[in-house]
Formats: sequence, structure tokens, C-alpha cells
Amino acid sequence: MDNLRKQKTLYSMSYFTMFSAIAALYPFLPLILQSKGFEPSRIGYLLGSYEMFSIMGLMVIGHFYDRFRSPRRTMFIICLLSILILYLIAREQSLLLLVPFSLALGFVIKSPASLLDAHYGQNVEDAETSYGKIRLYGSLGFFATAMTIQLTGIVEAHRPYSVFGGFCFFMALTMALLPSLPKADQQQTEKEHISPLKTMKTFPPVFWAGLGIAFFNHLGMSGHYTFFSLLMDNKFGRADVGGLWAIGPLFELPLFFFSARLLQKLGIRKLWILGLAAGFIRMQVYSLSGSLPPLYVVQILHSASFGFNHLCMVTLITRTVPAGSRGLAMALFSAVAMGLSLFVGGFMGGWILHHSSYTVLFQVLSAAPLMGMAGTLIFLKTEDLKLSKP
Repeated sequence: MDNLRKQKTLYSMSYFTMFSAIAALYPFLPLILQSKGFEPSRIGYLLGSYEMFSIMGLMVIGHFYDRFRSPRRTMFIICLLSILILYLIAREQSLLLLVPFSLALGFVIKSPASLLDAHYGQNVEDAETSYGKIRLYGSLGFFATAMTIQLTGIVEAHRPYSVFGGFCFFMALTMALLPSLPKADQQQTEKEHISPLKTMKTFPPVFWAGLGIAFFNHLGMSGHYTFFSLLMDNKFGRADVGGLWAIGPLFELPLFFFSARLLQKLGIRKLWILGLAAGFIRMQVYSLSGSLPPLYVVQILHSASFGFNHLCMVTLITRTVPAGSRGLAMALFSAVAMGLSLFVGGFMGGWILHHSSYTVLFQVLSAAPLMGMAGTLIFLKTEDLKLSKP
């Protein structure tokens, strides 16, 4: 029992530092690109391409994670590469070179969190019931760091090296913790080498249904991840966006803490519908608001639009996908739901901004969670979601 508690503490600290690093980067990356000369519509295209490269990175890295005997070393190397590439972005002024550097960052940046989720599910015996309470430390890290940035101004988009410094500091702490995490199950790493395509064919239909729902959820959320900071800067004249980005993760804390009870009480199907409804409302407020207060209030819904979606998909993977294939399953989730959706949203949003306005952009994106709700009602069957853990 003491060993299990120690493991959970190490994972909690790893989530905290990893998402603290994300808080120092994600809100400011579009503004860094704008400060270096990219127009908002071009940023949409670039970050859409960035997400396509993240899909490739998640698939390639997720596959090798399942095959390598040292998954902790894999995570360490990916974290180190993300630091090096962000340094190149911070120092570079040429728009021509910033494009491949941004795409390279997309290739590696999302894998550490995805692999940490997979590693937790593989090595902690009560992962399905305890994941939420451990993952909440990631939200706590994001909130604490984003609020610190807001209050101190220590990280600013027009000072790219400050963004790099904040990201590097917390990612280095994560890298220091990785060697202390449990070793992967050797029986999983010594299994017969099977191609990713053959492995994916073994995934149950309910996994693919969930993946489609998660895609539409994140397609709606692409309005937040890609264009919200640009909206704040270009429509409201506010580049100090850390505080707004911090509100959502704050309200994720009770969600993840009570995740096991929520899943038991409501089930995956109802939780997902609630999260999708929250995403629709959020994009509508982004579209229609003419002042800042509604934008502050609606950030509360991030806990449902992101948190319920993430909780439902990770739980579905833990229940229905064999442990030795969860690295690939989590990579697919991150690649399709968090990568392909933001690729589509980035290009669609860039085109809309070029021809129209932020109002039209967020109205269009608000339709995506409605499509996800329809998919949940049609394709998710209650009996499929009660499968026992393989």
C-alpha cells in the first residue's frame, strides 16, 4: 500500500509540473507567432498544420512507446526535444524558418502528456478509479502557473524567451521526476511486434465511436485553443491572457476529484453529453460577447467541455483496450481528437477569419459539439460502456 501511495505521489507531481509547462506555452504560442509577423488568419493555417504534425508525432511516438523496453526514457527524450525546438522558435525572426520549427514543435509537444496517461494506466493497479484524483494535479499545475503569470507578468508573448524560460523550467522538473516512475510491465514490452494497423483492428467498435465523439468535442474547442488569445488581443486589446486561461483548470479540480463518483452516478454517456453541451454554450458566448465579463464567466465551462471529454475517453480506453496497446490507443485519442480536430479547426478558422469575422468563426465551430451529441446518442450503447477492464 505504501508503494502504491508513493507511485501516485510521483505521478501527481509529474502531472503538476508537465501541465505547468503547458500553461507557460499554450496561451502564448499564437501571440508569439503574431508578434513575429504572422497575421491571425495565417496563424490559423500554421497552427492547423502544426496539429497535423502532432498527429504524426503522436502516432509514431505512441507506437514506439508500446514497443520500447524503456518508456520512461522515451518520455524523457521527447520532453528534451520539445525544449530544444521551443528555444529555436524563441530566437528565430525569419518567418520562413519559423514554419518548420513550429511544425517540429507540433510533432513532439503533445506526446509527453499522452504517454504519461498511458504509463499511469499500465502501472497503477487501480488506475480506472484513481486516475481522476491524480490527473487533477495537472489542472492544479496549469491553474497555479497561469495565475502566477497573470499576477507577475513574468511570461509575456512579446518576450518569447520568457515563454521559453517558463516552459523549460517546469519541463526540466518533469524530466527529473520521470526516472522515479515505475518501470513498465516487462511482459508488455516483450510482446510480439505487431504493426499499428493490426493492433488498431483489435480495438472494439465502442472505442472508435468514442474517438469520433471526442473529435467533434475538440473541433469545437479549437476555437479556444487556436483563436481565443487572438480574439482577446485583436478584439479587446488584452494580451495578458494567463488569468482567463487559468479559470478553466481551476474548476477541473473538483471534477477530477469526484471523477469516480461521477462516472458511477451518471456514466460515460451522460457525462459526455454534458461536456458537449458546455462546449456549445462556450463557443456561442465567444461569438456573441461584446465585453469581457461573459468571457470570464464562461471559462467555468472548460471543466466540463474539456474535463468530461478527457475523463470519458481515458476511462473508455482503460475499460476496453488491452493494457499492452494503450500507448497506441492514447496516441490515437490525442492524434485524432486533439490533433486532427485542431488541424481542421485551424484551417477552417483561418479561412473564415480571412473572409469574415471572429463572430462567424465561433458560430461555425459551435456546431461541432452538437454533432458530437448526436453521435453519443446514436452510437454509444450503455451495455458497451459497462465492459469490465481487460
